[in-house]
Amino acid sequence: MAYEIKDWKEPDYSLVLDSDKLSNREPYSAEINETYGEGGGLNADYRAVEAIAIVSNLLGHANFEYGKHFVFKTKALEGISFDFCDKNTKDAGEIILQNYLK
Repeated sequence: MAYEIKDWKEPDYSLVLDSDKLSNREPYSAEINETYGEGGGLNADYRAVEAIAIVSNLLGHANFEYGKHFVFKTKALEGISFDFCDKNTKDAGEIILQNYLK
């Protein structure tokens, strides 16, 4: 069942982050495209994927559990979005991530 419809969170506790501030990786892999060609999952935005991994790692080190305290929601033009289970968790997560971005 999708996280959006599970009763695990309070509404409206999302946080949007700029993946360019979290990762300096290229958005696509020239090496993979050269070896395997373009198409399908090979066109993933690698910078966004790495930024999601960095956020999950930072929050995990702070004892946040994925699927319980936060989840990756979506990637849009404004950035990568995470949902948090409640206001206190979102506020604490935002502080952890802001410290990383400094």
